[in-house]
Amino acid sequence: MHTKKLFILTLSICLGVLWPAKAQDSGNVFTLNQILEMANSNNSEILKSLADAKSAKADNQQANAGILPSVELSGTYYSTTDPLNAFGFKLQQAIVTGDDFTPSLLNDPGSINNFHTQIKIEQPLINVDAWMGKSAATKKVKAVELKSEYTKSHIHYLLKQTYYALQLAKGRKLVIEKAHKASAAYLQMAEDNLEQGYMKEADLLAIKVRALELDAQMKAAVNQEKSIKESLNFLIGRDINLPLEVADSIHKVNFSFSGLNTVINRADVVAMQYGMEARKLMKKSSAFSFAPRINAFGMYNMYDADLGGFDADSYMLGINLQWKLFNGGKNLGKLNKSKAEFHKSEIEYQEYLDKGNMELMQAKRDIAVNESQLLTYKMAAEQAQESLRIRTNRYEEGMERTSDLLMAEATSAENELKHLNAIYNYNISVFKYELLSSESASK
Repeated sequence: MHTKKLFILTLSICLGVLWPAKAQDSGNVFTLNQILEMANSNNSEILKSLADAKSAKADNQQANAGILPSVELSGTYYSTTDPLNAFGFKLQQAIVTGDDFTPSLLNDPGSINNFHTQIKIEQPLINVDAWMGKSAATKKVKAVELKSEYTKSHIHYLLKQTYYALQLAKGRKLVIEKAHKASAAYLQMAEDNLEQGYMKEADLLAIKVRALELDAQMKAAVNQEKSIKESLNFLIGRDINLPLEVADSIHKVNFSFSGLNTVINRADVVAMQYGMEARKLMKKSSAFSFAPRINAFGMYNMYDADLGGFDADSYMLGINLQWKLFNGGKNLGKLNKSKAEFHKSEIEYQEYLDKGNMELMQAKRDIAVNESQLLTYKMAAEQAQESLRIRTNRYEEGMERTSDLLMAEATSAENELKHLNAIYNYNISVFKYELLSSESASK
């Protein structure tokens, strides 16, 4: 009977981490690639970054006003008894006759109606500060697009982190379930041995205490798994209460170093470069605000006393020179502010670049450390498993104390969990390095 129980116990330990507790609904099982694709369409941070890019493009369109012509159509109705305006309206309508110069009619023209329709065109000719502003807006669009690209990469990093955390949580549950099965088998053997007088009551209680500890660990593991699922659902834009499962178990990812030692071509860093160039152009724009502006304009007017009538027309063409020699120091203050902001952007860019390079070097070292720990914990888990197997055999033969067996079982479970954590830590360090060493696809 004891040999049969030992066989069942060994089989439970070997198969516990390999056989899932229950089949999952395939409609709620997602691969990592599927998760990333869903996030591209539904993640709020990615969607907000795309909206920022559209907003920057709209600002760039508005900046065209300093370069492209403007066309305006207007219609105005007047009714007056004012002698001066009444005579002017008649002139515009080309209906003045000799009788209109009669003093009594000039002084009291009566009510005169005038419908004025105008088409006005304005074309900037020399507007250097607007040209610079347009160039700055174009640079800003590129900066925001690159920032959006990096936001997407960063969200993908968080998704990988969370996806593998869910794998880790499920692996942790399987380890605890395996330990629980072993504890149940120990308990059954202990109860049988107690009945036959081969075991003390204290040993039986120790096994029950271990079982209670595993129950508490399982509850914590289940709660953690639920929290991670909610986080993953949130990141991909789903209802956090929807069921979600990962398609595979935790494993070490394949990786090789890219050889990059700088982050200068990473999307967020290149975005800062474009932002700095935009501030430089804005500084030039502020400097050119002291220069004169020259704009051409043209107006075509149509007049009539009746609505919808166009019996008289006229046009006017011209060129306007505007030069604000002094406007209370506004232009000077604007220039000084743009200089300060450009200088600040230079400092921020260099600081960000140096920090990014430092983080990249740290990420490379983290991979080496985590890989070393992964190998160490893998060996420790294998040795602890072998030690448990030996002690289980000795326990069956009455050659091992219950306390030693329970300690060996706890050590084996602990080292399995450490091994799983080591795989997770190594993978996350790889994902972080890939994020930090990435290069922009559109510089």
